[in-house]
Amino acid sequence: MSIKQVRTKNNTYSTVKYDSEGKILTPSRLRELRKLKKVAKELPKKNHKKKTKSSKWIRLESKFEGVCCACNNNIYTGTEILWNRKNKKTKHRFCATV
Repeated sequence: MSIKQVRTKNNTYSTVKYDSEGKILTPSRLRELRKLKKVAKELPKKNHKKKTKSSKWIRLESKFEGVCCACNNNIYTGTEILWNRKNKKTKHRFCATV
């Protein structure tokens, strides 16, 4: 909720309250928000599966030069690498087997 000073038609200022969506907070809008809050509480909560922290390594052919995250050696263009989608790190193909 935010409060702003707004100029009215007769050139005076008035204080207006806005809700989180940016709409003017009138008494009817306040009642509507309360109803929506009640309905949201009554709905059954969904069981969201927790995302596992398993890393997804994708096998690619490198287009750019870089550094391996496992052995800190250079990676040259055209070599087969593994690329982690989550943290954007790369490593040699043979570093993954060791």
